[in-house]
Amino acid sequence: MQSSPQDMSTVVREEMDNARQEAALGLSEARRGAVALAAGGACGLLALWSAHTTLLRHLERAWEPQRVTGVLTVVYASGASALVRYGSRKLGVARSASGEALHSSLDVVRHVADELRDG
Repeated sequence: MQSSPQDMSTVVREEMDNARQEAALGLSEARRGAVALAAGGACGLLALWSAHTTLLRHLERAWEPQRVTGVLTVVYASGASALVRYGSRKLGVARSASGEALHSSLDVVRHVADELRDG
């Protein structure tokens, strides 16, 4: 049974709507990843700015300055690393969703082209 041009047009519209929705999801994930990376940077700066001096003075009463510097560096780097990993995962999800949307769109275009050529 041959599909009418109107049926094909409906299918193409539906597939394009699905592709747009998938692309929107990918953009949403990318935005979340970028926000997480920015928040990680802001949190790191705020933590250093508001707490570093006080903590440094307090710890230097008990330990030598080099040890205090090393400990604080490890703590700050660990927090930054966790936020960067989270942001990177979100960006990976976004890349994946965008790629799937693109492949779906290409499949629909190929299918329609084949139908039009054969019909």
